Amino acid sequence: MNQADGLPLQGIRVIDFTHHAAGPMCTMLLGDYGAEVIKVEPPDGEAFRTSGTVRIKGEHVGFLALNRNKKSVVIDLKTPEGRRQVESLIRGGDVVVENFRPGTMKRLGLDYERLVALNPRIVYAAISAFGATGARSNKQGLDVVLQAMSGLMSITGEPDREPLPAGVPIADILSGVVGALGIVMAVIARNRSGQPQKVELGMLDAMISLLSLRLQQVLAVGHDLPRMGSGHPQACPWDVFHAADGPFVIAATRDEYWQRLCRAVGIPEYGTREGYATIVERVANRPKVNALLNDLFRHKPRAHWLAVLDGADVPNGPLNSLTEAMNDDTVRDSGVMIKVDHPAGGTITTAGPPLTFNGSRGARQGPPGLGAHTAAVLAEAPGRLAGLSKG
Repeated sequence: MNQADGLPLQGIRVIDFTHHAAGPMCTMLLGDYGAEVIKVEPPDGEAFRTSGTVRIKGEHVGFLALNRNKKSVVIDLKTPEGRRQVESLIRGGDVVVENFRPGTMKRLGLDYERLVALNPRIVYAAISAFGATGARSNKQGLDVVLQAMSGLMSITGEPDREPLPAGVPIADILSGVVGALGIVMAVIARNRSGQPQKVELGMLDAMISLLSLRLQQVLAVGHDLPRMGSGHPQACPWDVFHAADGPFVIAATRDEYWQRLCRAVGIPEYGTREGYATIVERVANRPKVNALLNDLFRHKPRAHWLAVLDGADVPNGPLNSLTEAMNDDTVRDSGVMIKVDHPAGGTITTAGPPLTFNGSRGARQGPPGLGAHTAAVLAEAPGRLAGLSKG
């Protein structure tokens, strides 16, 4: 049985010109849920295959993480034959995705107008750092640049230290997810109207949308927010706390949670004490609240306090390392960590797609070897390109 059978995007063919992280994340999600993703690569492969310093069997871990469920086709877009091959793929496709700087596809002769001329039902999706128009449209915008420019870094880190980026390329991953959502909506609109669709995403716009809760607070109070480490500007206790053997978090967003916590840990009088009883008081007295709790928590192991807080239905969780997170019972039991084939042979473990669809986490093809599908894909393209046969 085809691995895509029964998945929602089965039958959708995506011509993928993406590279590095945001675009590949987008197209990988489409492939995970059934789309046939044809990854068009230059003869030396897309840049992420050879970036960075950590590899598994010769392939960069970033490429392995973001390119499963795709077919690799090597085409030199700088040659007439390459352009002819790509045009044939587009004629037989449903979606074209790219994350070049604006203007690159036009220079390649593959701008939206040309794509529509080749395929009047095409969905075209473009992801770029700063959008297709405006003074910065041609500016490079890697993930940390977007974290800085969006304001995210200004509120991330300790109050008396330098701003910090998130520990993952959040602008890239978010833009990939939002881009995939836009493409799915565009396919639905195309199927209803029969008309081509154009989807454009500026990664800075995605980051501004991500920050909507904090931006709304700034608009309300009229000033910027300080960095608060692991604290929360409107809740307390909401922070990292330290048991005898390790850290954990509490996220008490309501007075009800605070009162439950106080009863559960043996300090019921603080549930109604002046300076502690309301969330406004606790936010104002955060250092005292945190000191009170840490003085208590340091006498017993983390597992004890997590069980106590779970029993009181107070939001909490262990502060896991990445290794601990992957080995967490809930993560392991969910099946979100999956095994896929490595292009050089054998298997690798990787973080799989987050959604289940009718109980399935999607197709399970590993990342492709460079050009592994060139002959087969081009042989099936309209016009049977370059004399290749389906064999």
